[in-house]
Amino acid sequence: MSMQQRTTRIMAWIDLLPEVDRTDLQERRDTIQELTRQAAEATQKAQLLTRQAQELRVRANLAASALEGEAKGKFSAEGVEKAKRLAYGQ
Repeated sequence: MSMQQRTTRIMAWIDLLPEVDRTDLQERRDTIQELTRQAAEATQKAQLLTRQAQELRVRANLAASALEGEAKGKFSAEGVEKAKRLAYGQ
């Protein structure tokens, strides 16, 4: 949908009011339209950032699992678990 189509669709009834050009209603409607456009843009950016954050969490979790596995290979699994308990006060 083009911006022109969006502009004519939002609160289009304002344009049909008699002598509306003597008021600020169209200008205010256009401001609302711009705020709506900005909100949609911000939503798209937020969705992209959320996806990126999820991907980073997955990578971090995989790296943490790999690191713990490597630590258990160099030290005993019991030693790693004991160190984890000590580190987290359990």
